[in-house]
Amino acid sequence: MSAPTSPVEVCNLSLDLLRYPELVTSIDTPEGDVESLAARWYDALRRSLLRMFPWNFARKRATIARDATAPAFEYADAYVLPNDYVNYVYVGDAPVSDPITDFVVEGDRLLIDNDGAASLQLCYIYDCEDVTLFDPIFLMFLVGETAVMFANSLTGLNKAIPAMEKFRDRWEAKARSKNGQENPPKVRYKSPLLTARSRGRRSTGSDGVHLFT
Repeated sequence: MSAPTSPVEVCNLSLDLLRYPELVTSIDTPEGDVESLAARWYDALRRSLLRMFPWNFARKRATIARDATAPAFEYADAYVLPNDYVNYVYVGDAPVSDPITDFVVEGDRLLIDNDGAASLQLCYIYDCEDVTLFDPIFLMFLVGETAVMFANSLTGLNKAIPAMEKFRDRWEAKARSKNGQENPPKVRYKSPLLTARSRGRRSTGSDGVHLFT
């Protein structure tokens, strides 16, 4: 049997978990209560799960342009986020050797002090809609989350919700674990002396090895 390739198939897997007798054939042009419900909820659930974690399959790298309108205060520069932006992974082109942590995301812009540079490098999670690109374990996580929603809205059987939540949570843990194995934390070296100075106290004997996550 082939893997799911469309939102409809994801929704039907969720309905299978609930042993619900009716399946959906379209959520783009929904007919009936079940398809209308799936059409309202599927994308909202998908985007919320994408935003929860820096999934490897949904990463993109982009060079974003400086906005002509600077922030009103605190930061000197603003950069326009991509239209398909969901969440950031890291900012700058050297996340291990020179990580950038002093920035904020406000609306559709990233605010930072960047010496007025015309562009900025960004690695981010994009709004991945293509089911065939989903990690297979993330896909089961999404199936579980959708089943939780269906359990409450379609079956009216609250006793089904704990089982669906257990299914979802199990696959979420598996998805996060596999994601980390395929993109492990990078080790970088930072001088213990400089670390102590930046903290305003003497070194306590740290070996200076830190993990970048």
